[in-house]
Amino acid sequence: MAQAVGKAGELAPGSMVAFQVDGKSVAIANVGGEFFAFDNVCTHQGCDLATGALDGVVVTCPCHGSRFEVTTGAVVAGPATVPVETYAVEVVGDELQVSPSAEYPGGGQEATEPPRIAPPEAERETTARVLAAVPLFSGLDAASIESLVAFTFRRRFQPGEVIVEEGRTGNGLYVVISGQVEVVKGLGGARPHRAAVLGPAEPFGEMALLGDWKRSASIRALEESECLGMDRWVFVAHLEREPQLAIKLLQVLARRLAETNEKLAE
Repeated sequence: MAQAVGKAGELAPGSMVAFQVDGKSVAIANVGGEFFAFDNVCTHQGCDLATGALDGVVVTCPCHGSRFEVTTGAVVAGPATVPVETYAVEVVGDELQVSPSAEYPGGGQEATEPPRIAPPEAERETTARVLAAVPLFSGLDAASIESLVAFTFRRRFQPGEVIVEEGRTGNGLYVVISGQVEVVKGLGGARPHRAAVLGPAEPFGEMALLGDWKRSASIRALEESECLGMDRWVFVAHLEREPQLAIKLLQVLARRLAETNEKLAE
């Protein structure tokens, strides 16, 4: 049975909004006056698609850049590999109505929850060890670290590629897995200064997980490098679902602040 969710006149062309339909978060996109409903949860790592960008009939996930067709749910670009569910939507008067039964492209049949693809066990263990070495997470127990593994991604950078840019808002954390990167102040200016070189297991940008602050320096790959990453949007959304983890992180930060104060008092 169709469920009324909102007013068509309140959703401008080229925009999206999310509604709760039978306990699920469903996004509706207005594409040139036509409305399309689809699962609001990215099948890669659970990000909110309605907060992403809509370009024609393609929505881009704000977390890791996966792209889906809103008309069919099909994956246009990864890292996602599983399509999102789509739903029948119609306009009755000015009322948007969504049918809760999912429809896959070409099938029009009710579908089950799409499977989540877990990383191989060896990769999970490696990722957990890398996260445990990040100062922000160093005081967390093994279960808390394990809960963060699913929200990470890996990305490879070529020599000379700028990973983060000084003065721009940081999206989140990176940890070098292989290769080397340099920390550069004033990159692109008349007198750039290399402040440090980071290698495997060394993190940068951890505080960007907690706030929308500008980067204090640029990070550039010195050689082909692979980094483990975690975006702030995903991390904060996880903390909202797991308040006990947020409390543990506050305890870690409080302990680090107390240690800093002790050193300053010496």
